[in-house]
Amino acid sequence: MLFTINRSNDCPYKMSFNRLMKKYKLVDQQVKRLSNGSDTNEDSSVITEDSSSIGEFSATSSRLLNIGEEDCMAGLRQYIAEEGIQMSEQRLFRFANFHHFDLEKAKDAVDENRNNAFLDLEMHGELRGQFVNKMLFPLPGLRIKKNNSQVIYTRPSRGNPEDDNMTNILQSLCYVMNDFSQTEQQCRDGIALVSNLEGFKHEHFDELEWRQFSIALQGTLVPTKVNTILLVNAPSWFKQDVWKKMRSSMPAKFRRNVHFVSSDKLGDYLMEDYRAYLPHEIAHGYRSGSEIIEDYIDLKSYEDKQKKRALMV
Repeated sequence: MLFTINRSNDCPYKMSFNRLMKKYKLVDQQVKRLSNGSDTNEDSSVITEDSSSIGEFSATSSRLLNIGEEDCMAGLRQYIAEEGIQMSEQRLFRFANFHHFDLEKAKDAVDENRNNAFLDLEMHGELRGQFVNKMLFPLPGLRIKKNNSQVIYTRPSRGNPEDDNMTNILQSLCYVMNDFSQTEQQCRDGIALVSNLEGFKHEHFDELEWRQFSIALQGTLVPTKVNTILLVNAPSWFKQDVWKKMRSSMPAKFRRNVHFVSSDKLGDYLMEDYRAYLPHEIAHGYRSGSEIIEDYIDLKSYEDKQKKRALMV
């Protein structure tokens, strides 16, 4: 299973991943070699302190909290003070929102994730390289009509079937989920996934890896709600050979968020003028995927450096 081979026992990703996968009963079924075959100690791409936002987290980015939400937040503040947990207001709200402001569930999640390395990823090293290969990247500015969710784009056929790319894909997914969960409004809006399945072949499908990706989309690695998943231009055999296997392991509520669509029907789900934000490799898209990624890497590299400087002040 991922995050196990060629990683030291104190690797933060290995510890976080194994703990969460064990909780969801995804046990090792086969041994896979990491795509780079190297130890992650040379660049773990993680900030060691809670630096998830610069400055104060403010509810002014959205509506004011209602009484139940405020009570939950007050309970979480008291809990981390009593337990000696260092966690920002932004991150507390993120856990509370993800668990529908159920105090006990949010407390359990805060405790379980106090050392979760996936919450503190940085844009450098292997992570930069993963975005460059264009298997997964955000589409800044694009929104879903329902919930106003921000959008992540994937192209599963872009990976080399001989390699195990899921390690870095999960890190990339968590990085963008973190980036799209920095304000109260973003947390409430959640995210959407547009997966372009053109060119997808049987050899691209690995059931264990896809289950891990599906589990991550359900918020097990980082607490971000995925409200919509659009599977675009899926080949004719996909529903029978892939979706049939995957849907049985998904909660019914999550399955209802998955929609099979053709590229000419994306307008039913995406905001007006959505074509201006899509990469041109998908029908009706106007933008260069390489330019989207380059701009995103440059911006986030700068912002991550600013966060580190703020910590040193």
